[in-house]
Amino acid sequence: MNDLVSVVIPVYNGSEYLKNTIDSILAQDYQAFEIILVNDGSTDDSAELIESLSEKTNKIKLYNKENGGVAAARNYGIDRAKGDFIAFCDQDDLWLPEKLTKQMPLFQNNSVGLVYSGAIADYVELNKQDKPSFDTKYRGDVFDQLIQVNMFTCCTAIARKGLLQEIEAFDSDRELMGVDDWLAWLKLSLVCEFDYVPEHLATHVFHGDNYSSNEEKMHKAELVCLEKIEPMATKHNKVVDWNEIKQNLHVRYANTYIYNGLFHLAGETFIKASKLKNNKKLSVKGWLFKIVPHFIWRSIQKAKRSL
Repeated sequence: MNDLVSVVIPVYNGSEYLKNTIDSILAQDYQAFEIILVNDGSTDDSAELIESLSEKTNKIKLYNKENGGVAAARNYGIDRAKGDFIAFCDQDDLWLPEKLTKQMPLFQNNSVGLVYSGAIADYVELNKQDKPSFDTKYRGDVFDQLIQVNMFTCCTAIARKGLLQEIEAFDSDRELMGVDDWLAWLKLSLVCEFDYVPEHLATHVFHGDNYSSNEEKMHKAELVCLEKIEPMATKHNKVVDWNEIKQNLHVRYANTYIYNGLFHLAGETFIKASKLKNNKKLSVKGWLFKIVPHFIWRSIQKAKRSL
């Protein structure tokens, strides 16, 4: 299969990481691709770096636009792509050389609109890497699983351009920053099947300035995503217990807040969760985290971590 793949990369102040990302894509075994770099109003020297990279190979196409956020930049790139397939990568993530070679054959099934893979999680500041399991990866009609949690990383996804444009996959609402890709995949899962390669074919890099590192903003963004997808899912006759989905989301973030020592915020979040399904246990847990002094919770947490 030698269909042209357009790799869309939004760039915003990414000069520190971008060259490594581009080099990993240029090293692909599958050579029928173009790289579309969308400079989204960078204020560093990203524009100069992109221009110098584009001068070295005709595979790189450079576009400059006013800052509008990552979703708007992705839409801008998709509209200018020549390929029938769009692959996504962020400005700091990396691909393994065999990524496209292993993913593209799965599109021979015309019912498949998106193909993804596993991704190595690289925590730069901790000097630690993790390879998530494939226990929560699904193929076929994946909406019921995907609505629970985003099951794959954006840098692993390849989708049919026609479908992305037909459903207006990426919503440029700034309140979705960090989860605009999840909403796009949810929209796609309403109109096509998904498939995946059970291998880690990319590296998702986590560092101090990742937007997804800001848990409170991500929490709010995921709630906005659910509000937007609910009416669309209803139109496609998807039966979902939305209160349960939102409750589970709140509990997941409450536990993250506890881990980060944000005990009062965790308490408020448990209380919000309890009201969605009238869960008294969550309510009690929430009030405990709000009432009990923080130094006690910190002492308990420290003791547990030392064991």
